[in-house]
Amino acid sequence: MKNYFFLILTLITVLSCKDKGNVNSRTKVLKTESVIETKVIEKQIERTEKVKTESLKSENKKVGDWTHPEFFEFNNYKEYRVTDTISLDLNGNGILERIYFDKKDCPKLIIEEKGQDLISIGCGKEEYNGFPNAIGWVNLWCVVSDKETFEVVVKDGELVGDKIVKLERPSIYVGKEEAGGGIITYRNGELYWVHQSD
Repeated sequence: MKNYFFLILTLITVLSCKDKGNVNSRTKVLKTESVIETKVIEKQIERTEKVKTESLKSENKKVGDWTHPEFFEFNNYKEYRVTDTISLDLNGNGILERIYFDKKDCPKLIIEEKGQDLISIGCGKEEYNGFPNAIGWVNLWCVVSDKETFEVVVKDGELVGDKIVKLERPSIYVGKEEAGGGIITYRNGELYWVHQSD
């Protein structure tokens, strides 16, 4: 009988040890799986954050390096670099003019239309009434598509006030940061300067 009793006791001990081993190994596996899942999730978050950061950096380089929205008081405009050439039907005859800055001899703005005389603004010449005779100060420009804008009225070298003027078609704004400028447009078939600085 003692043998039976000893045999039962041994069997119980072995079985209880075996169950503890299973419980411990299940716990270990569960803990390992959770650590692996956490590491994978952390790596995915890191990659996502890195992609977002790189995307924002490249967007800022494309847009923020040269645009100056704080200096434009227009609702509908498209800014260009001063080195760009703008193609625009400025006079409304259905033919695109090429408008660009020429800084070879002295700074001037050129409006070039196929089959027409070249229009040159600046370089110390006052060929067009009311237009500035120098444009070397310009460091901003854009195409303005607003239907109306303001014009600063100057008489005998003094500021008299301002008025609202209609723009018949898209026009060119030239200006300087924090100093203003003016709009080159056509009114009643004639080249016209809308003065916009104090």
